Amino acid sequence: MVRAFAEETRAEQIGNQAVTQPSNSQSLDRKVLLLLRRKGAQTIEGLTMLAGIGWGQAFLSVDRLSRTGKVSLTAPYPSEYRVSVGRASGFTKVISPPYCK
Repeated sequence: MVRAFAEETRAEQIGNQAVTQPSNSQSLDRKVLLLLRRKGAQTIEGLTMLAGIGWGQAFLSVDRLSRTGKVSLTAPYPSEYRVSVGRASGFTKVISPPYCK
């Protein structure tokens, strides 16, 4: 009986913490933005080393941030992307070559 009560109390505490703390993705996104502001543009591999996270976590964070315009991606070399803090407007104008119309 006492053990069941203790487990239930622990579950309630864990549940309360989950409600009051920001999600891991939000915390990670803030960390990535802070690193980019402090260290400048980075590759995804560079972000993994600086933030101490896995490549998949860095990729998902960059994906979320780029969709909201908070970071932008450039390709200095084939198959390499550089992540930097996004523009103030949040969107980058894309100009299509005339033969694509």
